[in-house]
Amino acid sequence: MYALLRRFAGVTNNGCPLRSYASFTPRDVMRSTAEETGTLLTRFAKHIALERHRDPEHVLPKTTVRYADFFPITDDRYFQRTVQKTDAAQLPALIIQASSYRSNAAVPMYVAALNALDNHAANQLDKMETSTVLETLYSFLFLMPSWLKRTDFYHAAVQRLAKEDFRTNKERFVQVCFYLGLQKKQAKSSEDFQQLLEEQLPTHLSALSELDLAVISNAAYKTSTLVTGEARSSYESSLINATLNLQLNDGGDALLVSYVKALRLQRVKDERVCQHLQDICLDPAKIALIEPRGLAHIFAFFAEQLWDQKECLTVVVDRLMTLLKPGDLRAKDLATFLWASAQLNCELTPQQVRQLEVAALRKLDNGEYDYFPDNLVDTCLSFCTLGHYSKDLINAAEELKAAQRRQRAQPKVDSRLNVLRSAVAIEQQSIGNLKTEQAFKEFNPAPAYLLRDRPDLTKYAQELSGDSEVEGVDLVCPITAINLPSLRVQTMGDQESVYFVELLTAEQTLKFSKKPTSLMRLKKRLLESLGRKVVVLNSTEMATNAKELHQLLKPDAGRREESEVAQGLFN
Repeated sequence: MYALLRRFAGVTNNGCPLRSYASFTPRDVMRSTAEETGTLLTRFAKHIALERHRDPEHVLPKTTVRYADFFPITDDRYFQRTVQKTDAAQLPALIIQASSYRSNAAVPMYVAALNALDNHAANQLDKMETSTVLETLYSFLFLMPSWLKRTDFYHAAVQRLAKEDFRTNKERFVQVCFYLGLQKKQAKSSEDFQQLLEEQLPTHLSALSELDLAVISNAAYKTSTLVTGEARSSYESSLINATLNLQLNDGGDALLVSYVKALRLQRVKDERVCQHLQDICLDPAKIALIEPRGLAHIFAFFAEQLWDQKECLTVVVDRLMTLLKPGDLRAKDLATFLWASAQLNCELTPQQVRQLEVAALRKLDNGEYDYFPDNLVDTCLSFCTLGHYSKDLINAAEELKAAQRRQRAQPKVDSRLNVLRSAVAIEQQSIGNLKTEQAFKEFNPAPAYLLRDRPDLTKYAQELSGDSEVEGVDLVCPITAINLPSLRVQTMGDQESVYFVELLTAEQTLKFSKKPTSLMRLKKRLLESLGRKVVVLNSTEMATNAKELHQLLKPDAGRREESEVAQGLFN
């Protein structure tokens, strides 16, 4: 299906002269350059070349095809017939020879060569031994690094390789992981890759080099393939050890970032890794070795680990804002940078926020959000959390999501958009359609599923209810779309009042400042914008009666910037 949808011009398919289903067209060659590949892919490709030679089972017959028998091409149909007579084992050598032809070839003839070679390789796949399949894949990679995954042969070959057993051959296992990782996100392929990793990775983990592990982890990240089952624990331990032991020499930063991305995908929490990365960031010589986009991944890792060490974050943010200009970021990278800044409560200056907003507006004008409204919604919500609203960005997010909703549903993105709408309705009524009373529902009961894992809330509600000055305690979600339950406590007597009490879990508390994470801070700010009293607590210092709640809100009680947040965490 992929091949049918992506092509409408070319030379042949399955030996048929129809010009409707070829891999490449002259326009492809004229419009782009096949050598435009990233440095990490180039490094991995060189490693794969070495793995081929280290493989004891990788034996190929002597080359018998001659360049002069195929090139230069004067008649594309004659060339096709000649290629179709070529033995499958000789195809890798012929593909390599085509690389010498390219520099002097007319574009239509070069395209004819690509399509004929791809077509014949796909037809001969069943006749190829595994060595020949891997050699043919590498030959196509050598010929056209950024176009390999557009060939019919590539898609058929990786489907076959994903089902083979490489438990006794580490070199072939690494090569197959590399090629599977080029597919990006495809459901069926990801399932095959996941099964391959779960069944065969544990056998090879102890023998993997730093580069081997980087190739595999990068492939898993690119395809969003989560390693689960029995292999998970040993794989994650290998990633942690590799991260801690890696030397940041020439090219070491790329491997480090590959490990960090894999740790993010696996949702590994390990303070040793955070401390190690912090030491790197605080060392001017070491942080200078890390490419800005790689540093952005480390920043996101800190945000996911709630690691808000102020000195470290200041260095990271300043370096990213200086070296990696917001305008140079992809829309996805910009959204991630803003989310991490909001999550870790980074103190961005008004100039920095404006610089980031201008970058987002330029991306909007360039159409970079047209097919990715989720990035725009996330960007707007992060700006909102940081206390900044951009009318143009918010209006564009509404329009893009309205258009996309007719195409496909994205419940998580819709949920974040609803949070943004509630914030706008409360703090910026002039630029939103939602009314304040629709965004704030004081007595909206918290759903049962939100309370299932929060016995602390129900227990605390019972304790407060026992106080003679407490008239009632309700478990509520007062801000529409913010699914974080609160206690609505109504007191009586001389200090009659209504309080919204927030109990922080460990997952809602930043490590060093002990402040709430971004969504909880936004919720507190919105409630206070409505004139409501908010008390933020945790399990080590909790008010047990109405009088103590009132004391926490007095200025002379040492009220903190984010209300009262006690020093301990939930267990």
